[in-house]
Amino acid sequence: VPTEKKVVTDSKWLGVIVEQVLSNAVKYTPEEGTIRILFDGDTLTIEDTGIGIASYDIKRIFERGFSGYNGRVNHQSTGLGLYLSAEIAKRLGVTLSVESTVGEGTTVHIQIPSEVMQVKD
Repeated sequence: VPTEKKVVTDSKWLGVIVEQVLSNAVKYTPEEGTIRILFDGDTLTIEDTGIGIASYDIKRIFERGFSGYNGRVNHQSTGLGLYLSAEIAKRLGVTLSVESTVGEGTTVHIQIPSEVMQVKD
């Protein structure tokens, strides 16, 4: 049975996070790839079948100015988007986490605190 959920937070700033993650998914996923957006419980998940992020880069992707291997090779990164998203997330009480495998894709989880969720049955 589907349940309607409403997130009560600063929609503008939560939107910035979602837009940044989606922008990266589009930027690093080939035309024949897929991007999926899922909402389960308190977590918004954005999955792509893009080029993926190397394990040696993943631990630094939220650092200011860090663009990683993909950003340097493709010249498409300022190293600010995910940094700003992480800073906004901290202020909203949102948790960002990333899983990625090179050549397979990336999954970003945006976990929204239960205190800002309203459930309608």
